[in-house]
Amino acid sequence: MGILAVVLAASACSSTEAGTPIARPGNDGSTTTQTPSTTTSTKPARPRTIDLKQFDPCKIIEKVAPELGLPAEKLTAEPAQGFAPGSVRCAQIRNRGIGSDFGVLHAMSRSVQEHATSYLVTTPITLEGFPALVMEGTYANDCYVGVDVADDQTLVISWTIYLENGKPAMNDVCAGTKKAAAAAMKLVVAA
Repeated sequence: MGILAVVLAASACSSTEAGTPIARPGNDGSTTTQTPSTTTSTKPARPRTIDLKQFDPCKIIEKVAPELGLPAEKLTAEPAQGFAPGSVRCAQIRNRGIGSDFGVLHAMSRSVQEHATSYLVTTPITLEGFPALVMEGTYANDCYVGVDVADDQTLVISWTIYLENGKPAMNDVCAGTKKAAAAAMKLVVAA
């Protein structure tokens, strides 16, 4: 049994509104659970607008990493490939066998609903009063939280867990993601 580098038992400081999962057959004969989208033409209200251009995603990671059990390392942001100009990402990679990766992406020109279209399972939550979606990844060890901070701007937090043997439970991975997202949003809202 592998040892996690980060304690994931703590839950995020957020409220959750779980959807009703729907089983979908996968291409390999397996069954995938999908939560129906609760997106309507009316976007959930956010308490204010936050312009992501004023934040360096690496500074967010550097400041919240210690409370997530990760080292505070100097990191450098880079353009986010496959996203609109102005989108930047930063990641603290710990995938040397055992551990967790923590990433922050500023997705410009894309709403959280647009970002979520490539994920089979999404669950709405609220972080610091902002509407967000938990998005289960496609590799069985990654999860994302997209936060609607402004029109066509989404703050995306990623969390990936690597075990010595096997894959982690998706609930554990998404618990880590929600904890990281809650810490990141607390920092962003306070700025």
